[in-house]
Amino acid sequence: MPKPPRPATATTRTVAQVNQTVLLEVLRRNGSLSRQRLAAESGLSTATVHRLVEALRTAGLVVVEPERAPSSGGRPPQLIRYNAGAQTVLAVALRPRRVVGVVTDLHGTVLHEAERQWAPVLGPDRTREPSAEELTGPLLALVDGLYGWAARHAGTPRALVVGVPGAVRDRGTGLVEFAPVLDWPGLRLRAPLQERLGVPVAVESNVDLVALAVQHSEAGAGVSDLVAVTVGIEVGAGMVLGGRLHRGRLGSAGALGHLMDDCRALERPAGRTGDTQARIGDRAVDRRITEAGLAVAGTSAERVAELFRLARSGVPAAVRLVDEFTDDLALLVARTISVLGPELVALGGRLLRESGGGMLPAIESRLQGRVPVLPQLMTIPATATELVGAASAAVRLADGATFITR
Repeated sequence: MPKPPRPATATTRTVAQVNQTVLLEVLRRNGSLSRQRLAAESGLSTATVHRLVEALRTAGLVVVEPERAPSSGGRPPQLIRYNAGAQTVLAVALRPRRVVGVVTDLHGTVLHEAERQWAPVLGPDRTREPSAEELTGPLLALVDGLYGWAARHAGTPRALVVGVPGAVRDRGTGLVEFAPVLDWPGLRLRAPLQERLGVPVAVESNVDLVALAVQHSEAGAGVSDLVAVTVGIEVGAGMVLGGRLHRGRLGSAGALGHLMDDCRALERPAGRTGDTQARIGDRAVDRRITEAGLAVAGTSAERVAELFRLARSGVPAAVRLVDEFTDDLALLVARTISVLGPELVALGGRLLRESGGGMLPAIESRLQGRVPVLPQLMTIPATATELVGAASAAVRLADGATFITR
């Protein structure tokens, strides 16, 4: 009979990493502090703080200020400061037609940015499956360029986080298993990137990174449970629960586009889109505008903007369609609220962006009194992008952030 697995235990090194993470978080929030204040704010003993501060100073993550704090009697204490400017991280996001990336310092300040265009390899009529090298060529070229710039101008990067428009099934290997926007087969991105750069690498879903960006925005300050819902080519949600990103064990948490509307969905063969995706995803919005008989032209964004203009002008078909889209979004938000009970729901995407600010109040009006508790609703700030979230995650990765998780 096989022996049951031994329970995981915390080593001395793990405990030290957790405590270092706590000190860095305290310094980020409070600025320069004395060792005594660090002990009081962190709950650690003064002896532990002295030992860890020396380790962090050796690693370059903190510096001792030349000035001293005011004395309350005796020798003035030294001040310890988080050293954000001495090191850099890389943040990269894959998007449908381009890959973008930045070099930032440890405060997330962008020092350099770059992008590369890419197109589907071999086109839709390809006669063979493209190799991993063909698929990832633009990504690797961008990462190499960012790394080289940082090493020359701002310090060798300490970490890289890559955002992808799909499900990351295995964070250990960075397995991108489902990314229909990219038309990729399952690819393991983390290991080759980590071997290439020699620094810690993480691969995350773009929508999860948007949730991190919302968490670190002014609106997300102090919020422990929030959901960022993005309605675009894919419909999905990034979730921060109990202050931590929730991905799901299999990496598929938040796949809202695959929600089923009714039992008829059980009779259909499995496809790459679900009922919700088929109603409010970007391609579905374009299709429904055409099916409504509305003569609008231009890019997809221009067509949506014209739809809302026609609705404001009282064109009946446009009014009906905007109402339908608003109903669809309200139902999606209601399901999310009822299951997760978040404090904050942030919504983003073309429909919200082009509505002129009218869609969010309409969704809130539909939900008032129809959900157990109505949380704060807001649009995702323009600054809360997956790239901002990737930079934030890369900073934590560079710090060697370690938490005791539940």
